[in-house]
Amino acid sequence: MGELAYQLYGLDGYEYLKDYDQDRDAPGEGTLSKLFAQYDQPALILIDEIADYMNKAAGTPVGDKTLADQTLSFVMALLEAAAESEHVTVVYSIADTAFGEQADRVRDGVRDHIEEVNEIGRRQHKTVTPTDENEIGQVLQHRLFSEVPENTAREAADSYFQFYDQEDRQYPQEATDAGYVDVLAREYPFHPSLIDALTDKIDTIPRFQRTRDALRLLARAVYYLWNHQPDSYDRHWIRIYDLTVADDDPGGGIQTILRERLFDFVDLGPAVTADIYDDDGTAHAQLEDRKWTENGLPPLGSHLTTTVLWHSLAYGEQAAGLTHADLNLAIGHPDLNFDDYDAALSALRGDDMDVACYFLYEEERLRFKQEPNLIRIIDQRIESTPEASAHSRFENRLTSKEIGDGGFQPVEFPESPADLPDTPDTPKLAMMHPDTAAVEDGGDTPPNRVTQLYEQQAAKHEGETETRIYKNYALFLAPDADRMEAAIDEARRLEAIEALLDSPEQKADLSSEQIEELRERSDEAQLMLGELVRNVYRHLYYPDRDGLTHITIGATESNGGTTLVDAVQTTLEDKIVKRDAGARGSAHVQQKLWQQTQDAMSTEALVNQYAKKPGLDYLFSTKPIRETVSSLVSDHGYAYWDGESGTAFWAGTTEPSTWPHPEPFAESPDVETPIRDSDVQIPSKKDDGPFVVYREIDVLVDDHLDEIDRPEQTVATCDECGAEVENPEGSEPYYCEEHQSDTTCSSCGKEVAASSCWTNEVDARSASPRNPGRRARR
Repeated sequence: MGELAYQLYGLDGYEYLKDYDQDRDAPGEGTLSKLFAQYDQPALILIDEIADYMNKAAGTPVGDKTLADQTLSFVMALLEAAAESEHVTVVYSIADTAFGEQADRVRDGVRDHIEEVNEIGRRQHKTVTPTDENEIGQVLQHRLFSEVPENTAREAADSYFQFYDQEDRQYPQEATDAGYVDVLAREYPFHPSLIDALTDKIDTIPRFQRTRDALRLLARAVYYLWNHQPDSYDRHWIRIYDLTVADDDPGGGIQTILRERLFDFVDLGPAVTADIYDDDGTAHAQLEDRKWTENGLPPLGSHLTTTVLWHSLAYGEQAAGLTHADLNLAIGHPDLNFDDYDAALSALRGDDMDVACYFLYEEERLRFKQEPNLIRIIDQRIESTPEASAHSRFENRLTSKEIGDGGFQPVEFPESPADLPDTPDTPKLAMMHPDTAAVEDGGDTPPNRVTQLYEQQAAKHEGETETRIYKNYALFLAPDADRMEAAIDEARRLEAIEALLDSPEQKADLSSEQIEELRERSDEAQLMLGELVRNVYRHLYYPDRDGLTHITIGATESNGGTTLVDAVQTTLEDKIVKRDAGARGSAHVQQKLWQQTQDAMSTEALVNQYAKKPGLDYLFSTKPIRETVSSLVSDHGYAYWDGESGTAFWAGTTEPSTWPHPEPFAESPDVETPIRDSDVQIPSKKDDGPFVVYREIDVLVDDHLDEIDRPEQTVATCDECGAEVENPEGSEPYYCEEHQSDTTCSSCGKEVAASSCWTNEVDARSASPRNPGRRARR
């Protein structure tokens, strides 16, 4: 306070407040008013950053109080006295965010004092803004340059305004308005986008002082640019990317300002080191720069990333970052090709994984964030994932989840004839390997491996090959070569994500939200891989009368609800004979199944015809064949022999011509009618049966006469010729008149009268009780 009085009124002024000054005791309002009243002259009192002084004074005791308390009392008295004086004006500033490491302590310890000062000021004050928005550039010009030629500024402004108007690029609206040329001229040599970034973006950071800190930054930018002048192109403006983090001078370089003042708000230090600038030259932007500087172009990667960095230092999600239109304005230069900038940005965003930035995001705006970009981390891990691992993942997904099962029996990756069984039991669906049977050019011609397996079969590996017998039951599902790449890429992606989740070191660098996102991406990749694998296997080759026919199977459900076997069965639905298909017609049997040179076929042979004859349907159940045999016997004159029970099934009415007995064939205990499908047997083992279907009953009787019992006799017949014997006498055997005199005893062989040999009685007693008049079988 003594210093203030001395500067205003000399030694007399100091003597007036000397005692207060030496005792560190604040004078009252009346004392100060009397001081001002002694001198009839205007006085301007400037006090800068009261909060800073109070912070320092708070540690100095004055009696039972502190120097900060006395300072507050003094300021209050000063403001009241100045308000009563016509000649005294007090101008003060309060910036409680400008104290670096002491900021929190200021707010906590001096907050009440500052609020009291503000409260006094509100009673009678006028707020003065030293510079408005349009004058910031001019203030910076004045402080940093001794002279800025007006004609040079106007020439640059006109040239660039035409450039923005003619260039086929999107810019912010203000850059194309007529008044923008005046903005360019007024703020030259600072590009307006640089000033806007400092005042609209970075100024939102609580610790950033618009004029003072902007001046510090731009002073360093001018200094660094002057000492590192580019020789590859002409510079017309100082840009936001000239606030380069390559200026890492520990004595106050731009990187130091960032790390000590601005990164307290949002710590982008890791982003700088990894993506923008590192002492060893391995930051991603530096790696990208080499592609351009080696060809005589500027460091485009650093231009881009530095521009995005400063725009990322803004308070609030809506303010942080910049649009592509803003970026075009910040970097656009008539001598540089925008296409080159586009290529560099694409590489940094991930098109080139060697330079892809870890912390760079492109959502609605380009920006750097504190957390590493999960997509870049995944992509980087993908690059280090061996392709063999991706192929293994693809095959494992195919075989473990996507093939499925059903009426077709899948056979995984057959490579030789011995790998694909040649059996008639079930239709085989061969899942061909991508390395040996991938389909190209539409798929009309089967891959050579498919043709080989269709034509040949072998009992063992490296054994002699033979012609495949059951060709109709050999189907092939082959992968599409063009679709393999996307599936393998997704397999590598899934491998990379799971490797990240399994890595404690990598997870330590991620937030809990990113780890959860990584798990979600793993689930998504699992589903996507399954869909891609199923869509790769789309070329189906199935037998027809003229060979293999190609068809593209229908798409499977994206959520994995159907397997590849399901898809094949849906595609071939009209060719599949299921359990509920019903009996096949007699014409179908005669034309498709029956061996024309044969009078009889076993049920096994009928079933096997479906496996042998290319073009026939696929038999998923034998029930329709059993029903077919039942229908043939019941309605079409066929006969069926069950060799296991010794039973003939026949529904005819005309006696078989090969039946030697007068009794009706149908009355034999070994003949059944009607027939049911459950009566028809198809052998499941080689020693079953035989179960045979006959085209005619005569053939069945001829084949099995000795196995079919004669029906019970109802008339006496000659035991020699079978002729009816009228009025038989005695007991069996009976003889007609022709044979009565020369019969032979069945026991002793002597020629005796029909009823004279005692052995006749024995024969009679030993005759079958079921057929008392029947001759014993030979």
